[in-house]
Amino acid sequence: MDLALSRYDVVVVGAGAAGGWAAKELSERGLEVALLDAGPLFPVADEGGLERRPVQSDCYACTEESAHLFVDDFDNPFQTAEGTSYRWIRARQMGGRLHVWGRTSPRMRDDEFKAASADGVGQDWPISAADLAPAYSRVEEFLDVKAAPLVSAERKLKEAIEARWPSRGVEETVWACREPGRMLQAALRTGRVALFAETIAERVLVAPGGDRARGVAFVDRRTGSRHEIEGRAVVLCASALESTRLLLNSATADHPDGLANSSGVLGRYLMDHTYGIYYEGLAPPRGEEEYEPRSQGAFMPGFRNLTEEAAGFLRSYAIELQVMTRPKPAGRLRRGVRDDFWMSAFGEVLPNRDNGVELDSSHTDEWGIPTLRVDARYGENERAMARDQLQTMREMLEAGGFEITASGTELSPPGLSAHELGTARMGDDPETSVLDAHNRAWEVPNLLVTDAASFASSGHRNPTLTIMALTVRACERLADELSAG
Repeated sequence: MDLALSRYDVVVVGAGAAGGWAAKELSERGLEVALLDAGPLFPVADEGGLERRPVQSDCYACTEESAHLFVDDFDNPFQTAEGTSYRWIRARQMGGRLHVWGRTSPRMRDDEFKAASADGVGQDWPISAADLAPAYSRVEEFLDVKAAPLVSAERKLKEAIEARWPSRGVEETVWACREPGRMLQAALRTGRVALFAETIAERVLVAPGGDRARGVAFVDRRTGSRHEIEGRAVVLCASALESTRLLLNSATADHPDGLANSSGVLGRYLMDHTYGIYYEGLAPPRGEEEYEPRSQGAFMPGFRNLTEEAAGFLRSYAIELQVMTRPKPAGRLRRGVRDDFWMSAFGEVLPNRDNGVELDSSHTDEWGIPTLRVDARYGENERAMARDQLQTMREMLEAGGFEITASGTELSPPGLSAHELGTARMGDDPETSVLDAHNRAWEVPNLLVTDAASFASSGHRNPTLTIMALTVRACERLADELSAG
């Protein structure tokens, strides 16, 4: 492995949604960046297929054709606490899970960032939607995030819902029109990014005194040899649980319970989004078949506990709907065409200190690195929300004339939404959080965590755009600080 430049300005771990942006922002500001990723430069199909992925194959996106985009569960094991069932959905290749990202890109809002102020559960984020707005705008412009028009059946459902329930809104889905991998391409064009594929970060290296990160120790995935790479700063973008695993495995005499964990909350407050409550069926018949573009779907932001009251649970949930428009047959029109549809709910999971991960040194992965033990359970709040989702979605579909033919009536195991969040949360108090308002570790200020580990609450909107915006905001400040010495 070529380590021609032994010391970089910044070492970035992970080349997905967060890491791609970190490399782009830092290198475009003149910094030399080492970008490490545990997977290959290009995803390549392997012979293991679904048989090697008993956990990953529970994800709808993991099929025989796409299995190589997900980790091999036997090489990358984890444990779960007795009586729990967690699904850790992972990808290890340049681009991470962006290869299977649906590109839905809503902004989170203050009803999510400041939810604790409304109901007293958990803690507010140390930032607001206004603080993140400039970074959101930059990401949206670069990825050409725009609203996709609703198709006719979605428009009719919107009219039916908003007429009967004025407190609810049906919106066009906003999605990234450009290939998300272009962040990494832009970073590489600067000539200031050294890309290290198949490089598995093992721990963060800490300078004497314990208050500065000095680099990253890693394992060559192909040979098993161990190396170190140094930098003036380290940015962890490995995904929520992988970044936390790194911090826990970086314990030193100065940080005996894991790096930057004097608060004791590292590994705590694991969240995701509830998943598994859905309906499928047929949209109302069309009159005469006309050309319909491919739908990108409709989106309903949270209304329970926001624009209307809900009895029996806190927080809210979002609803996604897509009508699968059929292509028009050549040379003829038909009456009574019916398109398939699906509707699904994603609910906010309350922050709970007892939900979390810890290092399990008695079990290691294929490269001898300790694995994680996950202890995550849904509580009565999530179950009550799921019951409301089931009833509420049925009422709205029936009001719009949609015919239901199948349904999901039970919550999927935690983690299966592939939106794992928290475990190294941001805050405004080092006694109750791991990171400050700029994603810097309180105790190690040249160490940043900008992926979803930093989330203080889960919200109910897709987290990917927020992960990217957090990274842009944090790295802009880091670049300024490094440039100023």
